Amino acid sequence: MLNSSPPISFDENYQYFQQIARAGKFSVPWWSARFYARLVRRYAPKITETRRVLDIGCAFGWVLQNLARDFELHGVDISEYAIRLAREKLPRANLRVGDASTLRDFPDAHFDALVSKHVFEHLANPAKTLRECARVLKRGGVLIFGTPNADNPLKNLKGAQWIGVKDPSHISVLPSRKWIALTRAAGLRVARAFSDGWWDVPYVARVPAFLQLFIFAIPAAVQVLIGIPFIPVRWGESVIVIARKE
Repeated sequence: MLNSSPPISFDENYQYFQQIARAGKFSVPWWSARFYARLVRRYAPKITETRRVLDIGCAFGWVLQNLARDFELHGVDISEYAIRLAREKLPRANLRVGDASTLRDFPDAHFDALVSKHVFEHLANPAKTLRECARVLKRGGVLIFGTPNADNPLKNLKGAQWIGVKDPSHISVLPSRKWIALTRAAGLRVARAFSDGWWDVPYVARVPAFLQLFIFAIPAAVQVLIGIPFIPVRWGESVIVIARKE
């Protein structure tokens, strides 16, 4: 699924940054960042030396903040605004401004873990980025990424307001099977693929949003709280892929 007319700049006026700038502790973005960090800790190689992680599209650095005690932190984001705020929270992290092509600046087999939360949908050529991810990963290293899932059966209830398409910078919104195929074609083994559940309420106009959130979001909340993936890949807003370099 393709969109058009991406925004020129990702500054403080970009809608996603406005959303997470207002979000506080225990908000959906806060819990989401903790969940992705737990996945990194769970699936990254267990080695004695310091592990190195790169967050592709790190935004304000929320995922990296949750990994600060366990990893050497690296992050890249296209937004100078986001990187400036991330550096305030993570002064010792190696954070840089750049797009997905910045991966070419890193040497082969450099990272133990890569994480990318809702970034690949912004890329015109995600297949190329996945190949670069495979290149910069160490053998045994893990890539974890999440992106809107075009297989989501409830997206039609949202129409143009579905989270996957309402942002005009989302130019690569694909079915889960396509993301899995692209990951494998890049030379990575897909260890798990699952979803984050339904949380983009409301889906039905005449039912209160809080009631829909209670009905639909229980599996998502349980998955985040226990930190163990179990929601089937088609049952949610996003596909989350965990892949390993062998």
